[in-house]
Amino acid sequence: MTQLVAVAGEPVYLPCDIATQDEDDAVLLVLWYREDLGTPIYSVDARERDFGVAERWSDESVFASRAYFLPERRPAELGVDRVRASDQGIYRCRVDFKQAQTRNSRVNLTVIVPPSKMVIIDDKGDVKQAIVGPYIEGDTFTLKCDVSGGRPRPWVKWFRDDVEVDTPAVPLAGGGVRGVLHVGPLTRADVRAAFTCRASNHLRAHPIETTLTLDMNFPPLSVHILGSNQPLSASRRYDLLCQSSGSRPPASITWWKNGHRINNAKETLSSDGNTTTSTVSLQLTKSDAGAKLACRASNPQMPSVAALEDDWLLDIQYVPETTVRLGTNLDPKNIKEGSDVYFDCIIKAHPYVYKVEWRHNGKSLVHNVGHGIIITNQSLVLQGVGRKTAGNYTCVGFNAEGDGESKPFTLNVLYAPTCRSSQQRVHGVAKQERAHITCHVDANPADVSFRWTFNNTANSNEVSDGYVSRSGTSSTVSYTPRTEMDYGTLLCWAHNRIGKQRVPCVYHIIAAGRPDQVHNCTVVNASLTSFGVRCSEGFNGGLPQSFLLEVREIITQEIIANVSSAVPRFTAVGLEPGKTYAAAVLAYNAKGRGDPYPLRASTLRPPEKHHVHDKSLDLPRTAFQISGAMSAAVGGGGVLMVVLVLFMVAVRQKCAKRKPRSAPPPSSQPASPDKLREKDDSESDDRNPDIIPSDTDHMQIDYFRQQQVSTISPPPGNRAPRGSVAGVRGSIPGYCPLRTVPPAHPQMHDTTNAPSSIPPPARFASGACTLPRGAGACGTSGAGIPLQHLRTLPRPLPAPAPAPRHTPRDTPL
Repeated sequence: MTQLVAVAGEPVYLPCDIATQDEDDAVLLVLWYREDLGTPIYSVDARERDFGVAERWSDESVFASRAYFLPERRPAELGVDRVRASDQGIYRCRVDFKQAQTRNSRVNLTVIVPPSKMVIIDDKGDVKQAIVGPYIEGDTFTLKCDVSGGRPRPWVKWFRDDVEVDTPAVPLAGGGVRGVLHVGPLTRADVRAAFTCRASNHLRAHPIETTLTLDMNFPPLSVHILGSNQPLSASRRYDLLCQSSGSRPPASITWWKNGHRINNAKETLSSDGNTTTSTVSLQLTKSDAGAKLACRASNPQMPSVAALEDDWLLDIQYVPETTVRLGTNLDPKNIKEGSDVYFDCIIKAHPYVYKVEWRHNGKSLVHNVGHGIIITNQSLVLQGVGRKTAGNYTCVGFNAEGDGESKPFTLNVLYAPTCRSSQQRVHGVAKQERAHITCHVDANPADVSFRWTFNNTANSNEVSDGYVSRSGTSSTVSYTPRTEMDYGTLLCWAHNRIGKQRVPCVYHIIAAGRPDQVHNCTVVNASLTSFGVRCSEGFNGGLPQSFLLEVREIITQEIIANVSSAVPRFTAVGLEPGKTYAAAVLAYNAKGRGDPYPLRASTLRPPEKHHVHDKSLDLPRTAFQISGAMSAAVGGGGVLMVVLVLFMVAVRQKCAKRKPRSAPPPSSQPASPDKLREKDDSESDDRNPDIIPSDTDHMQIDYFRQQQVSTISPPPGNRAPRGSVAGVRGSIPGYCPLRTVPPAHPQMHDTTNAPSSIPPPARFASGACTLPRGAGACGTSGAGIPLQHLRTLPRPLPAPAPAPRHTPRDTPL
């Protein structure tokens, strides 16, 4: 038999071994009985179903919904929540197996019922709950603690300030018990003593207890003036507090100064009635220094006991009064940079200062000979003063009353002009454009005059005063470059009565233009719906530049994202997962836009979904099994099919590369020589193994093709032998740069079969485009080619002796 002990209100678990000896055996039925009841009180029936889904039943008159069976434990257990006193008894578990004999096990459950009620009474029979008393010194009293309820009978103990006291116990009728405590004779040490009666009947049962605090009538135990023996400031009003505690009933407090009573005091009582606080409002002067201020506390119910008194000798003090004085041999109006300066701090204080501190513009100064700061007693020496040394100086005296800071003494340091930092040093100016270059200097005194000169590679000239204006410590020159020789360097000098500027302010005048193309662009931080682009910026063209990122659909060229930034760092958001976009980064300033840098960027693909196999859905295995030879045959056939499909795809792609993208409609007329030449060149490029395509050039050329950049022929004589594509560093073989202009003679082209003219995107237009290299490609002086996609442009016939082609494999359009 298993012995179990449970505390009422807690859960209990009754063991029942349902383990089988044979793997083919199984549990059919589990029944729980209580010996005083003839019928089962709980059952688990698995006779017609699997044991995991067996039918469970609980007697509503015994456990009801409080019982539940836990077969997964070893041994299995019957759990019962919130066990009751009536649940105590002997329980039997009967287990019926499919093959083995029935198994029975017994459990003896003992339920501990904690005590339920505690009452404390004094000698007079009064029930005490929190306070006992009041008593006076020498009194004795008895406390009785009656405890009822509980099974088994509880024990009762008394504790004084958490220390156990010998407690005689007396049994009471009805299963109760009484604990008696004798206290006395009382002394002052017993005030606010805590007496606790504690009862319990088992180590696992939570004890019940009641604590009483002893209250006594005594004369005041203490009286003191709060914040006494501290200096008081003259001419200030103070609310002084005096507190007295330990008096029963509350003490009476009076104030006295040099034997004369002060009558404007007010008294307040604490919530527990043990502390009395008296407040008096006083405004003292320096003449009250050394006076005796007293606070007296007495118990009105005990007039024979002398009053307690706390006195305070007043110390009337004030904040130090300080003054900064410059050295007698120094002129405050003529202190130049590099000279030595010293100050004295004149102090009046009571009590005298224990520390003197020097401050410069509100910041404390520290003795540092290396930096020219020397502090000795109440003097400050500054060696080799400069413009940073100028400012407001104060001295602060510290005493017990506080700190007193002097009025600021302003040290004015005179120095020659110097060029102010953080100025724009490079100015981009176009020809015939008027620029205003401002020179800022720092100088003291601020009455300065300026001189400007212009230097270039040829000579150096003074700038006429008619082009120069002055405002304070700044001078502005109006400058208009008219020729290439007007670009150079402007130098600005200033001087005042202290001296001349040693190093001039230098401003570079350069020809302003559009910014250069960005470079080294990379795609970073790609996610499902965003990616970032980082580039290195190029020359700004002499003007402040900004940057722009445009993200477009590759097919439709629809703008998906448009991001601008002061630096070439972008993040495009709100994109579709797993998709590739055409992006372009360009710089722009007041003169226009630089060439765009095209690139491709892709977002991440979403993770694939994996289906978890459910074993419960497995079908029964059939008798048919695949042999090893059959498996090899099936596998080999699958590999052959995959190879065949890959071969067909490769052949199809190779044929597709040799075919033009769009076949013209059937016509009875023969194809033009240009069309035939274009096809031959394309096929020859594909068959030429010596041509190695450039990935970067191919990507950028494709970008401009997708942007549908229009082209025209350049004027005669301006053809470059080798061209470049906008946004591509270096040259692309077989292309020449052309400006984008509207078509001059659209009637010269057949519009029946060619696609309609599409204007270039406004934001990506860079003023550069390409045509295939060939005879007359860049030297045509006649009508221009209409605006159309590069892929539709016919390839011109080559010259009789053309140079070897080095065009990338995918260049033919």
